[in-house]
Amino acid sequence: MAFITEAELREQWQEGKVTRFEFPAGTRFSPAAHDFINQWKLEVYVGGELISQPWSRVSHYSEDGIPYLASKWKNVQERS
Repeated sequence: MAFITEAELREQWQEGKVTRFEFPAGTRFSPAAHDFINQWKLEVYVGGELISQPWSRVSHYSEDGIPYLASKWKNVQERS
């Protein structure tokens, strides 16, 4: 059984070039490693099973490419 620390994750992470990690079954993580996984929203699989929460992909732009709040404001102005 392996025990993964934040330092080991950072070394494999390569400043954002790798966001998916796979470890053998029984691997455990330090509290700092869990924080690192959550902070950078990494996909971590242990024994083929996803252990990190699936992160939603949020788009901050509306369909026409204008930022959502700006398009909402524009729509409000057109109604008045």
